[in-house]
Formats: sequence, C-alpha cells, structure tokens
Amino acid sequence: MTKSLLLQLSDGVITRDQAPLISQVNVSLEAGEISLLTGPNGAGKSTLLTALAGEKFLTSGTLQFGGVTRDQISLKDLASKRSLMLQHDEAVDQLRAKDVLELADISPAVPAHTQEFVSKIIDSALYGKTLGSLSVGQRTRVFLAATAIQNSEVMLLDEPTAGLDNEGISVLAEFLVRHSSVGHAVLIATHEDNLRTLVSKEYVITDGALGLKELS
Repeated sequence: MTKSLLLQLSDGVITRDQAPLISQVNVSLEAGEISLLTGPNGAGKSTLLTALAGEKFLTSGTLQFGGVTRDQISLKDLASKRSLMLQHDEAVDQLRAKDVLELADISPAVPAHTQEFVSKIIDSALYGKTLGSLSVGQRTRVFLAATAIQNSEVMLLDEPTAGLDNEGISVLAEFLVRHSSVGHAVLIATHEDNLRTLVSKEYVITDGALGLKELS
C-alpha cells in the first residue's frame, strides 16, 4: 500500500550567509516513517531542518506539504503541517516553560499518547522557570514537549536527545514509534546513534550535497 507523502523537497539548494551550503537536496517524508539526518558538525543539519519547515534558507527547489506547495499555505495552516524543534533559540530564553507550551498548543485535540508523553518528558516543576535558566537536558525536554503538543503532520527534530538521560531517551523513543504509527512523519537531525534502531532511512550531508541511505 502506498504511504501518504507528507513533505517533499525536490532539487533544493540551501543557502546560508549568501553562499550555497547544501545542493542536490531531495527529501521525501511519508506518513508512518522515521528518518535520520546526519553529517559532520557545521554541515548544515539545523539549517536544512529550518528550510524543510518552510521558514528560510531555501533559495531554489520545490517544497510541498501533502502535495501543496509552500507558497500556497498560510502560516496558520503551515503550523499544522510541520513542527520544528531547534536546540538553539535564544529568542525564547526569557519565556517560562509554561509559556512555550501554551504557545505551541494550537491543535484542537492533543492525542492521548502525546499527553502521556508530555507528562513523562517534562517535570511540572519546570513550568515556572525561564528557558534561559534551564540545563541543556531540561531545555530539550521543554522543546520536545512543545513540538509534540503542536501535533503537526511532520516533526523536524534537531538533536532531540541532547542532555537526556537513558530514561528520557527511552520515553522519547516510545513516543516517536507510537506517533509515527498513527500517521505522522519524523525527521531526526543528530550525530548520536541512540535512536538509529527506529529509522528506515538516513539522509547524509557530505561535502555540501545530500545523499540517501535506505536502512530497511
């Protein structure tokens, strides 16, 4: 049975600081699929995730969500198509964890498995603290919870295990498997191997180009 294609970028060129960073970018994310994005530090993994989210850095190519091109989708509707978790977002450092979660809560109905994940991944004691005061692992937990609450069709995750202990990684892995099984797609940018057993394909940035390895 053919899976639903939730996100597709064809013949993309990613540019940063007015210079081409990654070319030959072809990405297809299907419902029910978990994929990896790997490459050396500085290769552009976070930049590519931002481009796939339809925000910036894409200077050529065709980006589609569910077969509809990015320029035909409003910002409001785009939020239901994809959610983006970045590790470095100084713009939210002064916000409390509670504020970040409330801003992300745009879905009319957060699924039960997502509510369970949020209750496990983030301690309610963090809600009143500002993100700038949190450790790397605590920030990761807040960002993961916010990204999950958004309940978008596609999750784009930047180093989602940064600072997590083994229990946190296990909780995240369980959620990603469950989340993808109900029709979502997940792309994980990482230099770690702790979620590799979950994925079916791997996109690799090498020397400014994007390649694909089928893993199963």
